[in-house]
Amino acid sequence: MQANSYDVTVSTFPQIIIEGSKEKPVLVVFWSPQCSVCATLLPFLDKLHNENNQAFTLARINCDVEQQIVSHFGVQSVPSVFMFVDGQGVDGFAGEQSEEFIRMFIDKHTPDPSLELMQQGQTLFAQGKLSEAKTIIIQATKLDAHNNEIKLALAQVYLALGDHESAKPILEVIPMVDQNMIYHSLISQLQLALQSAQTPEITALEAQLETAQDKMAIEYQLAIQYNQANRNSEALALLYKILVVDLGYENGEAKKTMLDLLATIEDASLVSEYRRKLYSLLY
Repeated sequence: MQANSYDVTVSTFPQIIIEGSKEKPVLVVFWSPQCSVCATLLPFLDKLHNENNQAFTLARINCDVEQQIVSHFGVQSVPSVFMFVDGQGVDGFAGEQSEEFIRMFIDKHTPDPSLELMQQGQTLFAQGKLSEAKTIIIQATKLDAHNNEIKLALAQVYLALGDHESAKPILEVIPMVDQNMIYHSLISQLQLALQSAQTPEITALEAQLETAQDKMAIEYQLAIQYNQANRNSEALALLYKILVVDLGYENGEAKKTMLDLLATIEDASLVSEYRRKLYSLLY
């Protein structure tokens, strides 16, 4: 039996449906083994239950067995489906319905799990728990990759962590219609972060790189400066460029520096990308 999915009896009805619906919505389906529509509906409801990360409780009532409950609700046909919220039946339908109708019916009464995760992340953010907030909000983006509100919440966390490299591509793809006050505030923070990341040392090295004979030496110094300014993708790109030409550059110091960065950078996708690239050179 999967979690939050029950075959309800008279004795368990109050706990599962009345009390349970005060914690999360409960979808109650009255069914019969003799009903052909029920044979299709029940597995589909199981599927939706899992797709929604069990955002609602699924309660099945066998009308051939639980006549007392059937009589209490006055159920006259199967399948009959009711949604309970806060101890009360708030909506329902009977008979065969399209999959689209059933999905819309459930979505209308159940919380969006991606938004719930985003709200949890924002609570952690307000508490100063930035790493935990980032982990939770990234999970929310995986559930709904197109929600720009969640993207802005993630960009906000990245900026607070000083990871403007991760925040920048998120903000660049926010469409005009969703460029609200939060967006403009984050853009301002990003611009300030980028300005502060352009240190005098980086500016000087970038200028030297244009005319230097020994470009690799400048690139190595610049990679270190990029890392110190939290411009990690640029740092890794330069180190990889050096190692492609000379894997043992500076008696192995360039390789050691890259491995050190990969061990400390929190951006999992960036680390994974450059670990693959480095290992392809090593092996």
